[in-house]
Amino acid sequence: MDIVAAIDSFKGSATSLELNQAVLDAWQSTEGKKVNLPVADGGEGTAEVIHHALGGTWRQLEAIDLLFRKKICRYLLTSYQGKKIAVIESTEVIGIDLLTQPTDQTIRLASSFGLGELVKDAQNQDVDQIIVTLGGSGCSDGGLGLLQSLGARLEGVTEGNPLLSTKKIDLRNLQEDFGEVELLIAADVTSPYTGAQGAARLFGKQKGGSPETLAFLDGQAVRLAKQLATDYGIDLDRLSGSGAAGGIGGALLLLGAKMASGFTVVSQLIGLEEQIKKSDLVITGEGRIDQQTIHGKVPYGVARLAKKYGKTIIALCGGREKDLGELAKFLPSVFSIQLGPISLEEAMRHEETLTKVSILSENLSRLVENE
Repeated sequence: MDIVAAIDSFKGSATSLELNQAVLDAWQSTEGKKVNLPVADGGEGTAEVIHHALGGTWRQLEAIDLLFRKKICRYLLTSYQGKKIAVIESTEVIGIDLLTQPTDQTIRLASSFGLGELVKDAQNQDVDQIIVTLGGSGCSDGGLGLLQSLGARLEGVTEGNPLLSTKKIDLRNLQEDFGEVELLIAADVTSPYTGAQGAARLFGKQKGGSPETLAFLDGQAVRLAKQLATDYGIDLDRLSGSGAAGGIGGALLLLGAKMASGFTVVSQLIGLEEQIKKSDLVITGEGRIDQQTIHGKVPYGVARLAKKYGKTIIALCGGREKDLGELAKFLPSVFSIQLGPISLEEAMRHEETLTKVSILSENLSRLVENE
């Protein structure tokens, strides 16, 4: 039996590579191939996953994070089908995990300026394509910090979150700069730039924003979106995904970027479909599997490919929702690794997670191999 393990990282606990290997090491079979295929959906660990598949070098530089603190950052330089590619994770420099505690004060201070520094540096590496992953950002500045870093003129801007103070955006200096480089956004958020489902109102609460601050940010975004539509003929609210990462999706779309599903981008680069096609059994998973998993997450993407080729699929997770809804049609077998009641802190421990994955994998192998 040929097995492919393609489990997303259990965030804060274990990486995709570690989880896959724990499954394969514990699987009781002496025949067939065992393929460890690290995978991601555009969130944390995406660049590492692509590096594992394609190799490449890490470009390291000093930038500033979302609160303008100096930080040593890195991004991946690699090649795919003759193209030189830079893969930049937004969490590297503006991730919400860089905040001790998201508050109304941090959302009023946070900027995407540092992400623009990484994009600008990548552009200078003579690359053909820059892939920017947008999962897990901690700012909600409409992407204005990124635009400012890349040369846009923001009239009236002051310190902190530039969306709070900017009166007008002038893009003329930077639209020409990106004519030779293909920009690709890896994200699964389809929200518009403004409104109830927009960048500030939909995602700002989890970034610490008060109702008053979020209403003001959204109002600013509405006004600036109208100005951009008038001056440049680009209506951000008509562009799917412009609200991703606090509006950074919209900023990149203004630069001519294309939007693609994070999972789709990663799966293509790592050759996931071909590996599944050649397998007999596919094992996937993520930290928590629930009805939200169907919205672009790794287990759903892997399951769709397995279903396409008629492969048996099993999903492992730290915890699961009782009713998985439509997801159950693609993932009929979902198992939690937990052995009994346990605190979240204990469940998140690295060794605890890998040990339990191994125990579950060994038991499942006996069941599957003896069918």
